[in-house]
Amino acid sequence: MRHILYILSISILLTSCASLLNSKQTRLKIISNEPVGLIINQDTINHLSKEKKISVSRSKEPQTLTIFNDSIQKTINVESKNSFAYWLNLYPNIHLWTGFLIDKNKAKRYAYSKRIYIDAVDTIPKYYVYYPWSRKGNIDLHVSLPHINTFLLKPENENNNKVNTGFWGISLGLDYYYSKNQFINIGVSGVSDFFVPFPAAVDISGEYELMSSSYISLSNNHRYKRFIFGYGLSFSRNTWDLRYYERFDPPPSTRDPVKKSHVAMGLIFPAYYQIGENFNIGLVYRPTFYRPNMTDKFEYEHLISIDFAWKIRLIK
Repeated sequence: MRHILYILSISILLTSCASLLNSKQTRLKIISNEPVGLIINQDTINHLSKEKKISVSRSKEPQTLTIFNDSIQKTINVESKNSFAYWLNLYPNIHLWTGFLIDKNKAKRYAYSKRIYIDAVDTIPKYYVYYPWSRKGNIDLHVSLPHINTFLLKPENENNNKVNTGFWGISLGLDYYYSKNQFINIGVSGVSDFFVPFPAAVDISGEYELMSSSYISLSNNHRYKRFIFGYGLSFSRNTWDLRYYERFDPPPSTRDPVKKSHVAMGLIFPAYYQIGENFNIGLVYRPTFYRPNMTDKFEYEHLISIDFAWKIRLIK
């Protein structure tokens, strides 16, 4: 028994994530804006296409790619990086991080960006790891889920501010690029602070507050590499809804149910980070200051959303 425990202890200490999880080869997706052929590791792929999937050996050294067509030929060195499996050696540290030492000089430690974007028109030998081809006149469909929402509302004739964080929302819009890295977005959104983050049947008992907001926005946005940040105007309708459910013999309500809505005008500040070709994760800050139909017309309220967005090109 003692020998078995000794062997198990040594096995745990010598565990290395990259060696266990990574294969000797990894896949790359080469994407270009014009059909090209490809030379890699002295192998030539002659058929011209805009997308190619290839397998390459993991290595500390860059992968050398040569692309060509009738008008251009250029060579690009794709740099290696530490793989996700290598960084898994940080957790859990049952092996005292010896995995880093074991993987230190192994080729399996390394990886390459899964997607490589190459401008087949530009003669400069460079590549991108994000979608780089935004041009004047492009129009994108913006579809997003503002899934995590924090509200600060001030309903009329209520003594306390209403503050809560919850889930669910949807947003639709259009991006129009008026220059290579700048675009105008117009969007329509609806969000809530429902307390369940995933679809599920729930039973609510007693008093329950629900906040929601629907709004339209117009913003000017700037793109820098993977980052998008913008600023603009918003017009919203905010609702605070106090409900009472008599299921499961709840305590008596403290007051009559009430629903209060008001319109508000303010600003919007969206910021996104591009992860895939179409997918972005972002933070949207929407402060409002002016409520034209209220007695207290000038009050600060806000909505802060963590947004999961897809931008789909409609017109190139």
